[in-house]
Amino acid sequence: MSIIINCKIYYPGTGGWDLVRKHPTIFSQLIVGFSVILLIIISLISYFTYLFSSQIVLNKTIQYLEESVTQMRGKIDVLLGEYDHLSQRISYNPETQNYLYQSNQIIGENKINTIGLQKVITHEEAYVSNDILIEIVDLYYRPAFYSSWSNEIKKMKWYSHVIQARGSMVWTSNDLYYKDSHTKTNMINGVLAVRQINDYFSSKSRGIGYMLIIIPMEVMQRTIGNFIDNSAKVQVLDQFGQIVYSTDVQEIGLRLDQGLLDKIGNKDEQFPQVEIDGELNYLTSSSSSYSNWTVVAYVKKTSVFNDLHKVQQSIVIIGLLGILAAFLLTAFFSWSLVKPIRKLARHLSGIEKGKISTYKAKMVNREVYILYDSFNNMIMNLNQTIRDLSDRKVRENQAQLIAMKAQFQPHFLYNCLNIIYYYAVMDKQNRVSDMVLTLSELLRYSVQPGSEFVTLQDDLDQLNRFIKLQRARYEDKLNIIIYVDEQLLKYPVMKLILQPVVENAVIHGLEPMKSERWDIHIHISRNGNNLNLIIEDSGIGMTSEQMAKALDFDMEIDHSKTLHTGLGLPNLQHRIQLIYGKMYGIALSHSHLGGLKVELNIPIVNEGEQE
Repeated sequence: MSIIINCKIYYPGTGGWDLVRKHPTIFSQLIVGFSVILLIIISLISYFTYLFSSQIVLNKTIQYLEESVTQMRGKIDVLLGEYDHLSQRISYNPETQNYLYQSNQIIGENKINTIGLQKVITHEEAYVSNDILIEIVDLYYRPAFYSSWSNEIKKMKWYSHVIQARGSMVWTSNDLYYKDSHTKTNMINGVLAVRQINDYFSSKSRGIGYMLIIIPMEVMQRTIGNFIDNSAKVQVLDQFGQIVYSTDVQEIGLRLDQGLLDKIGNKDEQFPQVEIDGELNYLTSSSSSYSNWTVVAYVKKTSVFNDLHKVQQSIVIIGLLGILAAFLLTAFFSWSLVKPIRKLARHLSGIEKGKISTYKAKMVNREVYILYDSFNNMIMNLNQTIRDLSDRKVRENQAQLIAMKAQFQPHFLYNCLNIIYYYAVMDKQNRVSDMVLTLSELLRYSVQPGSEFVTLQDDLDQLNRFIKLQRARYEDKLNIIIYVDEQLLKYPVMKLILQPVVENAVIHGLEPMKSERWDIHIHISRNGNNLNLIIEDSGIGMTSEQMAKALDFDMEIDHSKTLHTGLGLPNLQHRIQLIYGKMYGIALSHSHLGGLKVELNIPIVNEGEQE
């Protein structure tokens, strides 16, 4: 048998190059493609890197500012708390209480000796490390030490808050002048603390005077220190919106703009921004519930993202260098890739001339190796396909001859069986005629054309015909019990699925036994969407090695066994897997009856689904 392979492969000759030149080369495609891809990737990476990095940097900066501002606020509270305790000790000192009690009894000029009071104040000042100014004022606003304050205290904006505080300390920026020893009027640029001194022996917090403490600004400056970067700006505001401290000393004592105060008070905005001197700044603040002061920090937006811009520039430079390197590498790899592909194209053109042979060449990379290997496999598969087609044609012809032969044999047997049945009836040989009729029906069911599927009831009827013939031979020695759910009888099953197994049990399992009783048990049940058919016998059984080889299917046709009535377990296994699929079939094991247990597992096929 000869097979002609007709294939047309185009390879550019002299006249074909005009058409080829209209298409770009692999080299140019790789160069342009990789460059565009890298450019897009680098652009996307740069964009998203900047986007995410800027958000992270901003979050970290704001978090750092919030932590720094909170620490500054806490440190200021500790400092103010120290002076608060100092003022309490002085206020409730018997010497202070006695001085104010006597002073409040005098109307007019106060000439009470203040030496004892001065000793108390000097003693308490020794416990603090900073220089401060302390003044005691009676209910008539007459100071004990600095006469310049007598007409000023009641006019101050903080005075009403001191009265409302009923003995608690009120903190603000200093706005009082005093006269030093040289009778010069000065103002200490710092913090002013004012509290009402209550009568120690009164349960109703009755006021008997006032204490004023002025803390120099240098103390605040040392307390705050360098908590944040020098480029940041820090302000400390009192409850009146006045700047108590600022890194810009010119702002100290001024009132903060109302717009900024509203911005500071708005806690809903995640990253509040304010414009200072034409430049955007991020703002964060922390307020003290003790002093009612607020610490505010400003950081310039440009300083936040300054380092990030440098990183962005580095990414762009690296990306451009990467594109250049990719261009050079692409040029090299495209050259090494195109050369073997062209050789392969020339070799493919040889197939048109009938040169079906493999090709060996030096491979420069894995992809080209796979390409050549696939080509060689294609050539070998093509040669094998030619041989297989030839062999299959021969086998198909043989199978057709065997099938035609098998069709003539049943007709001859039917005629012979009908003659035997007729003479048996004439001679009144009822048993013989019944056996002949059963055999005829058994044979007709086995070879009649039609669907591969029958109902379970029909296949059980065929099995009963076989059992009837076997019992005629072995009589009561053969004991077969069938357990089946009647609801399963209507389901379609593969034709001749039970008889081969029972026939195998009788011939190969029970006949070699010399016992007086042969048992075969058949159980048919449903397991989910599958039918489970179990056939067990009390025969000689199989060893584990025999079970492992018992289901091997031999594709070669044994013409000496074509007239055998049994299909055999390997053939049955092959038929089941052809019809139902590889996941179904036969399982062999040892039976509790002493012989072999054959378990068939097939799916339940509803009516209309079988082919």
